[in-house]
Amino acid sequence: MEKRANPLGDKLPEDSLLFVKELLSATSSIVCILNQNNELVLANSSLMERFGIELDQDLASLRFGEVAGCVNVTVHNNTCGGGERCQYCGANYAFQDFWKSSKTVINECRLVRNNNGLTEQLDLEITASPFNCGEPFMLVSLVDVTDKKRREILERIFFHDIINIAGSLKGVFDLISLNPQEVDPEMLSIGSSLGTQILEEIKAQQQLIKAEKGELNLQIEPIAMGDFLEELKHKVQFSDAAFDRTIEVQDLSGNQQFSTDRTLLTRVVFNMVKNALEAVNRGEHVKITARKAGELIRIDVHNDSYIHPDVQAQLFQRSFSTKGANRGLGTYSMKMLGERYLKGQVDFETSSENGTTFYIQIPPSLV
Repeated sequence: MEKRANPLGDKLPEDSLLFVKELLSATSSIVCILNQNNELVLANSSLMERFGIELDQDLASLRFGEVAGCVNVTVHNNTCGGGERCQYCGANYAFQDFWKSSKTVINECRLVRNNNGLTEQLDLEITASPFNCGEPFMLVSLVDVTDKKRREILERIFFHDIINIAGSLKGVFDLISLNPQEVDPEMLSIGSSLGTQILEEIKAQQQLIKAEKGELNLQIEPIAMGDFLEELKHKVQFSDAAFDRTIEVQDLSGNQQFSTDRTLLTRVVFNMVKNALEAVNRGEHVKITARKAGELIRIDVHNDSYIHPDVQAQLFQRSFSTKGANRGLGTYSMKMLGERYLKGQVDFETSSENGTTFYIQIPPSLV
């Protein structure tokens, strides 16, 4: 049983308070009680175990984001509920709606938390219900739906993209079959490119699954920046997003030599470039620039569009996307692969005057 001071002690007889504590501890669900300031009054052991908290730790007066390790609190040094990004938080929505209506509210929350120095992303279903005890309190229960969301992403993104590419490939071979004696070399080239895309999609999904499980093995090799950028440009310019758009490449690093996992770095920067191409109109351009940043190596991908604040706050979350429901793996995978495995920093800068730049900074050697 958790031992901590709590305001309920002033509101309930001792035997009733003991009953509430035992009731919370008896359930396997993640449950806590918050006061009108959204501060914890009581929490059960399931919540503490899920967020890696010692059972005897005093959580009284802490807010949900502080207990859960939300990066907006631990990294950006905000008060839970008071930061700029908190206005887009699903938990914050639920709490605000509850206090306005005093009725049960159910909402989803994409929680990005700092777990022993690593970024962990959770999808939670939050239910806020009335708990009256002399004054109103809020009973909050959490259901971890992270695995469910992963399956939805696999079904609706991966399979959707594979089916689309496979459909295009079938269309190419249907055209070839109309006149097999005179095969157009361009058609064969298109068919080969589509086949490669299918393999790349499968490999990318395999990488992501292994990466999330911590099972991804790095293949470190020496790389020359100039060669890397040219290979990347060649790879991207055959994607659908590059149609009628220009890709500029500039190497300011002096063809820097470095050692890292080529496949993962390509995956990260490819997603940056693809997103940039999708953000601009036909006839416009994106620019890839490599340069030294102190002792680090930095690759920038710039476009002239602006990312609005509500999108900025959610960009690296797994289930969020500007492309519609159940999208949103590109920026999430960039962040995870670039930081957890390549030991770099993945972030962006955006303004209405200067457009948007996504970048990755990595050490010159992972060896």
